[in-house]
Amino acid sequence: MIWPFGKKSSLTDLQRGSQLLVAQNYDEAIEMFLRHARKNPDDKSKSYAKIAECYLRTNMLKEPEEIASGITLISQGNRRSAEYYYRLALQHNPRHFTSLRGLADVLPQSSTERCEILEKAVSIQPDTVMLIDLGDFYRSVQKNYDRAYETYKNAQSHAPKDQTAYLRLDDLCRRMGRDDEAKEWSGRWKEAKARKKRFGQPPGGG
Repeated sequence: MIWPFGKKSSLTDLQRGSQLLVAQNYDEAIEMFLRHARKNPDDKSKSYAKIAECYLRTNMLKEPEEIASGITLISQGNRRSAEYYYRLALQHNPRHFTSLRGLADVLPQSSTERCEILEKAVSIQPDTVMLIDLGDFYRSVQKNYDRAYETYKNAQSHAPKDQTAYLRLDDLCRRMGRDDEAKEWSGRWKEAKARKKRFGQPPGGG
């Protein structure tokens, strides 16, 4: 291949793979990420997580599939292969946050392992979405309202401008018979929303 200006590209295989991923050229992107992993063993976790992302973005459906009345699935990634590479990434670095988050996304919602992965991930890097997911697991799967409450509070503290945690706390407090506290969380969200409006921020976001 002839490179521009007679010089070989200075991009790494990881960077080229990322460009191919953005361009939706997943097969070539995977080749680049695998090559980068072979050349740079210290980057294996990052490379494998990128490969998992490629598999998630790949559409495995040959044609749209109706999964329920009025609901048609038009795209479905290769979750099994994605899970394999997320696990491979975690073998090389058990604290690789992107792979922990990715693995939690592909595991069954009620899986005990998924709960353990979420707990490990938020202990490494607090993340609002993952804290909410973890709180939902405690509430809906384990029926442990106390742990759910504390986790939702952590999510609210982490992102006080995000509506989701306020709504979860409002609902959970009502379920626990703590109506006054539920009203308090509802009121705190109204105050946060009003502050965001004054500063020109759209409601509902973090």
